[in-house]
Amino acid sequence: MEFRPFSKKQMQALTWWCRGSPYEARSAVICDGAVRSGKTTCMGVSFVAWSFYRYSGQTFALCGKTIRSLRRNLIHLLLPILEESGFHCIQKLSENRIDISSHGKTNRYYLFGGKDESSAALIQGMTLAGVLFDEVA
Repeated sequence: MEFRPFSKKQMQALTWWCRGSPYEARSAVICDGAVRSGKTTCMGVSFVAWSFYRYSGQTFALCGKTIRSLRRNLIHLLLPILEESGFHCIQKLSENRIDISSHGKTNRYYLFGGKDESSAALIQGMTLAGVLFDEVA
């Protein structure tokens, strides 16, 4: 996969959690913009980087309209980028989860679809350190 240099807005999405960022203290980030502008890729990479910077041994959720669309729009792009960056990713397809490891840390990411109100029951009651919502607006 070939990347072009990141735009200013993409860099904000990638580094919002970093020390010295004006957004460092924020607990939520929303990216809005044109189709094919790199929002999903930047947010996915940033979310995993943030989760490893802040936590180890924790559980997170990656949510999309459906698990299938989440895999197509985020996971299939994100995992190769992470692996090229030195992360080790193990998918458990039957459990809709991915275990990601780097530098002695491992975090677990569950995949959820949320196409209607009944989907909330699948995630309700879980203790999560963070959640990424893709295409939920």
